Amino acid sequence: MAVADTTRDFYFINRNVHWSPYTQMTGGHEFDIGGKSNPFFRFYESENITYPVAQNDGTEIAVGGVRFSDAVAKDEVRSPAAARIAHDVAKHLVNYIRELVWEDIRKKEFPHLPSRQRCIWLIPTLEGVKYWINRMGISDEYQVLRANVQGRIHKASESFLLTEVEPLEEVILKARQYWLGIVEDPATEEILFEGRVKVVEVMTRESYA
Repeated sequence: MAVADTTRDFYFINRNVHWSPYTQMTGGHEFDIGGKSNPFFRFYESENITYPVAQNDGTEIAVGGVRFSDAVAKDEVRSPAAARIAHDVAKHLVNYIRELVWEDIRKKEFPHLPSRQRCIWLIPTLEGVKYWINRMGISDEYQVLRANVQGRIHKASESFLLTEVEPLEEVILKARQYWLGIVEDPATEEILFEGRVKVVEVMTRESYA
């Protein structure tokens, strides 16, 4: 369930990516989360992912991932990166569909919980910070911030997140288990938050390396 938590601090990762509206922050910075799409979902809202394809006249055109994969399947295009691109396209579509279904179930059955499309993800410990940096494969510029938060919190297990094409009935069941907050393995727990954030400290790399 969602609870207000003002008794302790959390950490969160602020990535410097072009689809993120958040700038580099310093101690004392305050802002509200929940009124607009977060950087995670803004990626799906704003990014147009294409791949270059050479035409017979030597020029290149940019085509979408599904069209590219279709051309490879028909042997119209040959690319040493075809397998990687097919994987990226499938992962992108599965994740996007997951977020739409998860938000639909949240709105209908758990409207009091923070939205994955608008929240930030909090981390309770520096050990957890290190885990998520490695887990997400973050290699771009980022900050780790310690912050005091006040608002809506939901703890859930990422093990229920959709990562494969599955029957709709099973997808909806997983979404409900996620929003019910069922956590069978503490290592899979993630914390969603909407509300007021006050940055207390910008952590040094040495503190969580």
